[in-house]
Amino acid sequence: MEIVYHIKPFAELSVGELHAAASLRERVFYLEQHVTTLDADEKDPFSLFLWAECEGQTVGFLRMIPRGIAYAEPSIGRVCVARTYRRRGICREMVSRAIGYMVREWRAEAIRISAQSYLIPFYESFGFEVVSDEYLEAGIPHKKMLIRLDREHGREA
Repeated sequence: MEIVYHIKPFAELSVGELHAAASLRERVFYLEQHVTTLDADEKDPFSLFLWAECEGQTVGFLRMIPRGIAYAEPSIGRVCVARTYRRRGICREMVSRAIGYMVREWRAEAIRISAQSYLIPFYESFGFEVVSDEYLEAGIPHKKMLIRLDREHGREA
């Protein structure tokens, strides 16, 4: 099983790529997590999409949001992996690639995320720290997290 990773700005996505991303997000957020708020939002057009593909099928997705759109810092959001591809390191690889990209290309010194509370240990393994109390987003408990980065090496400072 070879996983291929892609990064593209929203404006450069083909109709097929956009459809595949939207379909995966819909399956994970609406069907599995029962999110009742709209998935597509005003941040998508400003975002870069990073996705994992296996044999032509989109199996993982996240978006990278530039600084000043969601927070003062750049952000990672809408992270999801198809159910049958979980626990294979795809999410870890996508988040790692996103952090590296933001450091190299956006010269990010910090990244802020809104993490589902049950995923706090996963994000802590990258060096993210909880910086808020728990709150509900789309009916799901979340906490804000922040990682401070060393731009030269692309890792936690």
